[in-house]
Amino acid sequence: MVIHVLALLVAQSLFAGLPVDGIRCDSMEGAVEHIHAHLKLTQGSHPFEVPAGIGIPQGSQCLYWLHTHSADGLLHIESPEKRTFTLGQFFDIWGQRLSRTQAAGVRAPRGHTLRVVVNGKRWKGDPRAIPLRDNEEILIASS
Repeated sequence: MVIHVLALLVAQSLFAGLPVDGIRCDSMEGAVEHIHAHLKLTQGSHPFEVPAGIGIPQGSQCLYWLHTHSADGLLHIESPEKRTFTLGQFFDIWGQRLSRTQAAGVRAPRGHTLRVVVNGKRWKGDPRAIPLRDNEEILIASS
């Protein structure tokens, strides 16, 4: 838990409200696009927390269009424009790595890939390309 919070603080201080992947950090939540997706990360049988406050830099008076309020894995997309956002953009705002073998602190065993499931169906492509849609359920797990 301490490592997750430290990584979040480092990422937020590096960005300090600067745009990430074309996503601004605005003073208010956008009202044109408002959707929620759920992300669950597991390392074996152990859950890996998606922290509260991702995309809400402390002391900057802004929040990114992709953010979390609580540590329940609920991703908030509140944008002033209608467009498709991806899981890769969320991880970039978080300041964490996302690939076929790693998702933040979740890592596949050597020679294997992570299991990625979107709405109950196996995702075979790059997890960074997963579009974030309303009520989307995303599971990323290491076996």
